[in-house]
Amino acid sequence: MKRTLLIPAFIILAITLISSLYMLYPYEIALVTRFGEAKDVQRNPGLHARVPWIDKVTKYSSRLYEYYSDTASVITSNKQTIEVDILATFVITDPKKFYQTSRTIDRALRRLDDVTYSVMLQVAGKNTFEDIISNNREPILRDILKSTRDQTADYGLDVKTVQFKKVLLLAANEEQVYKSMITERERISIQTRAEGEAQSNQIRSKADWEAAKIVADANVRAAKIKSEGDKEAADIINAATQNNVELYKYMKRLELYRSSVKPGTSVIANPSSGVFKNLLTP
Repeated sequence: MKRTLLIPAFIILAITLISSLYMLYPYEIALVTRFGEAKDVQRNPGLHARVPWIDKVTKYSSRLYEYYSDTASVITSNKQTIEVDILATFVITDPKKFYQTSRTIDRALRRLDDVTYSVMLQVAGKNTFEDIISNNREPILRDILKSTRDQTADYGLDVKTVQFKKVLLLAANEEQVYKSMITERERISIQTRAEGEAQSNQIRSKADWEAAKIVADANVRAAKIKSEGDKEAADIINAATQNNVELYKYMKRLELYRSSVKPGTSVIANPSSGVFKNLLTP
């Protein structure tokens, strides 16, 4: 009879012992609740105790969670309707808050979907389609991430990254966008050519000024050298003719011939008289 009673007691004791322990792996976070109220958060891996049948253990992953938004239709600042899908990653930082606000990952994803849609509506209304897909993409993503973090701070999770998974323009707006893009590229092309021409004119003007300055400086140096040469030649002639009156007279006659008779001019004169006296012999 006693043995018969011991077996059920042993089974109950074993079940109670097993129920009072739970295993936590390195990639898990455990939240212990009692009658629906959060009591303890456990992050250390290994075996942990709880009050059996009273305490409930809810485990969450400490790894990154991925969130893929539903396709949302939003209107840009230039009144174009686009379809956007967002990819985000987040981690659970406060299991108590997370349990109180969401409890399950599915409910948290639905909340995150509402937040990202609201943020995307606001951001799209301030930017054009071109900004979202290329011109201003990175700053826009930073704005979305900041706003999403601010609005989910009370959910016990931290949004780490936000990216566009897909951005599509509705077919009705494609032709208008293509025309707008072509016009913008033509404007940029005209502006680039104008800036290039202005730079070309500036460079050409500077080169002309430098060339004129070089020529002017060269002329000044040449005039100076010529002046110095003339002075030196005059000094040499003066030194040579100072003591030789006949040589001086002969040099003066040569200067007279040079100044009065142009090269190639035929002259008929008597070399023995007049100005051409002693032309052939000094």
